[in-house]
Amino acid sequence: MRTSQALTRRSAIKIAAASVAARAFSQAPESNGAGKYISVDGNKIYYEERGRGIPIVIAAGGQNRVETLRPLAEKLAAKYRVITWDRANLGRADIVLKGARDIDLWTDQLAGLLPQLNARPAYLVGASSGGRVGYTMALRYPDYARGLFTFLTTGGGAIGENLAKQYYFDYADLAEKDGMEAVAKTPFWSERIQLNPANRDRLLTMDPHEFARVMRRWGKAMRSSDTMIGITSDELRQIKANGTPVAIIQGCPMAPQHRRDRSELYAQLTGATLIPTPEGYCEQGTQGASFDQLKLHPEVPESKPFRAYEMVTQAPALIDEFIQKTEAQYKQAGLGPSATSLTSKPAETR
Repeated sequence: MRTSQALTRRSAIKIAAASVAARAFSQAPESNGAGKYISVDGNKIYYEERGRGIPIVIAAGGQNRVETLRPLAEKLAAKYRVITWDRANLGRADIVLKGARDIDLWTDQLAGLLPQLNARPAYLVGASSGGRVGYTMALRYPDYARGLFTFLTTGGGAIGENLAKQYYFDYADLAEKDGMEAVAKTPFWSERIQLNPANRDRLLTMDPHEFARVMRRWGKAMRSSDTMIGITSDELRQIKANGTPVAIIQGCPMAPQHRRDRSELYAQLTGATLIPTPEGYCEQGTQGASFDQLKLHPEVPESKPFRAYEMVTQAPALIDEFIQKTEAQYKQAGLGPSATSLTSKPAETR
């Protein structure tokens, strides 16, 4: 494991190599992929699939929908099979309000999605809240995670409580005060209806008090006291004990939501490779990211400041480097394509 003090000549060489690889990835062809719906536990999930080869599954950052993932997916699809998806209550997916935490609902959905696509195990990739999906999936369903790559990962300060208010508490208050019609008219929930018209009946037939109870339950689970939002130190240690290969890009010193110290602690507890913060990474991750730095992706109107987290220039090459290194480690250990732990023995692979 590399620490923040280990910015050695080797690290500098790796970053330079990643920059070269990033330019190569920029030549990858663009396409929208084939978007489809699939049912998990009777609820529809929208997903897109590109490329062939080792599967990568990416969850969007923030509360974004699948469009914000297209630029990254298109680049990675030059070498890999890339699956992106709209989790429940986001994008084109069905509204589903159940469970102790939003993250439990989403990882249960992903666990239902991957076997149907014959994409288990996969490399789990995510920035910001997409990283939350990745590490929670690796904890709850370790046999689905061939490797885990996160960046711009969220934790520390009061970010958990601030996001809980924005994502959940404000809607709970609105539902109890003015009813579900008022909730349906808000920009966030009206977009859920616009993208999936069946969501209108789902939302309007909900009891406002039950809706508020779920919103508050999910909001209370977003604690800044956890090491990272949604996962404790002991749970991060469990990912390490499982032998899951992990990498994280070092956080940003001046970004309260994607803190450097939390990324370093995450790496220490999971045994992850800590990738030193690349040049320009923090500026792109907080001030509006674009791979080419010249224009926003034409299919991604969401790529505004603080939203298109995945569109940082170095991400595709660093993800590729992690996968190639991990695949070499599996091969050296005599483990096949179904292995999900570098501590397994060949006879234990499934």
